Amino acid sequence: MPSEVLVPGLAAIVLLIIATLSIVGVIGTSMSMAVNSIRESYESSYKRSSRITIQQVNASCSGESLEVNLTVLNGGPYPIYKFEACDLIIEYFSLSGSLKSLRLSYGSNWTVEKVFLIESYGVSFTEHPLIDTNEAGLIRANATVGDLDAAKPLKIVFTTHYGSRDSKWVAVNA
Repeated sequence: MPSEVLVPGLAAIVLLIIATLSIVGVIGTSMSMAVNSIRESYESSYKRSSRITIQQVNASCSGESLEVNLTVLNGGPYPIYKFEACDLIIEYFSLSGSLKSLRLSYGSNWTVEKVFLIESYGVSFTEHPLIDTNEAGLIRANATVGDLDAAKPLKIVFTTHYGSRDSKWVAVNA
């Protein structure tokens, strides 16, 4: 007689535990998805508000040595200061006609030389080590590119640590 009550009671308890754990799992998954959605929305709006513009680019090639000078305007509300997390990429046509890409490293291949506080007044980067809102930075890059077709343009891509990016095609030795 006790087993007639005990077995169905244990089965009911097991079913209640399984149902409770399922509900907790669904709530946890829903919360995780909601948090990820909010984070992605925030990051997307943050990237959109952090606008940069490549204003000027000069590229010259001598032998295998490529030198690029570019001016980047920070039109966003936040300063650019983590340059080791920024990307400077050069896309170029090789002598065989294929499009190649080269990522340059901050400190060894490119540096910020000067920061223009207004259009006609700039200070050295050591005096002002960030590019603040409405300021422009003069970036100097050097790379060794053995198979660059200098008769074709190359593309400069700059991406900030916020994820904002701009690119510009430029003629070499123009």
